[in-house]
Amino acid sequence: MPGNSVLETAITIDTLEVANRTFITRFRSPKIACMVTPGQFLMASFPETSDPLLPRAFSVSDAQEETMSLLYVAVGKGTGRIAKLKPGEPVVMNGPLGRGFPDMKGGTSVWVAVGGSGAALIPILDRAARKTGTEITFYYGARTGAQLVNLDGIKNINHATDDGSKGFHGNVVEMLKEEMKKGRPGQLFGCGPTPMLVAMKKGFESQIQTYLSVETPMACGMGFCQGCPVRKSGEGDYYLACKDGPVFSAADIEFEVGR
Repeated sequence: MPGNSVLETAITIDTLEVANRTFITRFRSPKIACMVTPGQFLMASFPETSDPLLPRAFSVSDAQEETMSLLYVAVGKGTGRIAKLKPGEPVVMNGPLGRGFPDMKGGTSVWVAVGGSGAALIPILDRAARKTGTEITFYYGARTGAQLVNLDGIKNINHATDDGSKGFHGNVVEMLKEEMKKGRPGQLFGCGPTPMLVAMKKGFESQIQTYLSVETPMACGMGFCQGCPVRKSGEGDYYLACKDGPVFSAADIEFEVGR
């Protein structure tokens, strides 16, 4: 939660390009790395420049001991600046922020559906599952096989591609529906583009305890700017993704598609 966040100057360790315009950057960040839980995020800014002016929100992809990793697609100024960092360069981090996924419990099963930048959460969720003895399975979708990130050391991943170039021919929600004809998990987690989350809410909310990590722009990450509203189910009121989320029970939120 925001009240437990810290401001830390993290030091770049290295950056690896893992797919087209997709990178993993590791940092030495002893204060934040030991606190973060799956689904939480941080705000990154650069001490030597005001371009980009606003900090950039990143999901934490993995964290252990004093190191932390970010997995991202370099599409704008913030992500492009991170991708160009050299070993030893500093980045100011504020985190961990937000509410992540519920704690996993040993002896239970969790399925995780991800698409696009949602793949960033696979390593940290896999690590948490191994610590608790939770049976976890990932369903990872992309348009083509070339857009899928190869995540070393994680074996329990099923792939879906729109063009059928790798794994299931179709999107990740269609793959989940086929898998659920054979059995169902105790919980279902989702992280990816809004259309995917809309389809997950519609398709699975009434059948399985479903939690969704929403994707929305964040300017401050702590609720001050009120710029990341998420509509409450059955109400005219709103949550804030940065403070009340970004992970929500699917039953608690509504998506305003096309808003």
